[in-house]
Amino acid sequence: MIRYGWWFTLFLVLTGCATPEAEILSKIESFPPTLSVEVLLDRPARPHKTIAILGDTYGGTPEEVNERLARKAREIGADAIVIMSVHDKSTTNWLLNDPYYSPHGAYRPRYRPVRQTYRLVRARAIKYQE
Repeated sequence: MIRYGWWFTLFLVLTGCATPEAEILSKIESFPPTLSVEVLLDRPARPHKTIAILGDTYGGTPEEVNERLARKAREIGADAIVIMSVHDKSTTNWLLNDPYYSPHGAYRPRYRPVRQTYRLVRARAIKYQE
């Protein structure tokens, strides 16, 4: 049973360390990393160009998700990110809980549901046009 606990802990640690995905829209242009990125909920009035679509799946708070997206946007040279959609998803996985062997030789596994909720956030990385 302890062995399953270690695997489950390792799974949680590795999924918590996942980085946001970035789909770069232009393979021709590349931009140097920026120092700061604005997090916006609506498109800005200033002229801008969308340079990438960012996505993150994470079980943290909205502030943590926004910071992770902003960090990725700084790496690709964006000036701001515009949050497009936020979806909370819940899944139920079945964990092998307490397998036991019957005195008659039959193996009888027992499963219990494990409910996981995570947040899926999509954002546009934009570069302001001068």
